[in-house]
Amino acid sequence: MQTSRYEFLVEAIDPISHQQESLGNASIFCRKKVTQPNGQRVMVAYISGDSIRHQLREAAAYATLHAAGLLDDPQLSEGALRLLFAGGMVTGKGDAAVINLDSYRKLAALFPPLALFGGCTDNRPLPGQIIVDEGNLVCTETIHHAPQWIHGWLDAQKYHVESCRSAVEEVTRVRMDPSLLPEKRHLLSDVARANVEARLLTSERAHETGDAKAKQESKSAMLPRTHERIVQGSLLWCGVEARTYSDVEFDAFAFTLACLLNNFRVGGRGATGHGRLRFVAGARIAFAPSAGSLEQIGAELAPKVGELYKAHVVARKDELAAWIRGAVNS
Repeated sequence: MQTSRYEFLVEAIDPISHQQESLGNASIFCRKKVTQPNGQRVMVAYISGDSIRHQLREAAAYATLHAAGLLDDPQLSEGALRLLFAGGMVTGKGDAAVINLDSYRKLAALFPPLALFGGCTDNRPLPGQIIVDEGNLVCTETIHHAPQWIHGWLDAQKYHVESCRSAVEEVTRVRMDPSLLPEKRHLLSDVARANVEARLLTSERAHETGDAKAKQESKSAMLPRTHERIVQGSLLWCGVEARTYSDVEFDAFAFTLACLLNNFRVGGRGATGHGRLRFVAGARIAFAPSAGSLEQIGAELAPKVGELYKAHVVARKDELAAWIRGAVNS
């Protein structure tokens, strides 16, 4: 068994939207309590470990399908889709008297990320071997918890660490109602235009007379809304740790992490310019203890991270294709 841990700093190329709740039309960013050196506890924005772990699982699934040449025409079964991208589900159709260890070993050999992330197959959940930290905002409220190498990097860059409050902003967006615009109303049919203009007249009279009921019934579809987000350019630190039991599993872990950092996205509103993260710096914690930069991974492990894993997948791509296209009870 080998335990490996990677820690890395990422920069928000875009603002990050990661909400924990909505209060009316206002979305509130995820926050957690962080204890300060003086014992005081404050609320600090963060990225959940669930979100980062899911992105790792997606990176592993897409990378494996790509390495096997199956992305062009994957033809996954519904159970395989759930297992690869969401860990599957306990279906209740399996026989509890049957021990599925042999089946699990075969699946893990075909698809090594299954061993790393775990999942549900047949009648039981199977634990994984990977641990993912939460994404911590680099700010005055959390910096005393940051690894020592991050302090060194920040000092070398002369990076000015500020409060969490300066890293979170509230923005307002409005969904417009096209029927409020005269030029758009010209596009309506005669009946539709008459209905819209009648509603606008009703709304105008309700405003003048203070008729709350009529005002509510005739209001437009325009919707102003606000949401909190981490500002563009903010830094966060993350950590991923895994237990691996073979060279292929270790290479699959390193390859998955490399694929994640190549296109790292978290949170929501991705279709409107949110969520991208860029790798800045990192360290491998080998528990010796020793540390090195993430750029040195290739020199430490193999000429090219992922080559062993991709060769493993290619050699078994026919079996993998038969499995993911078959009846997977998950």
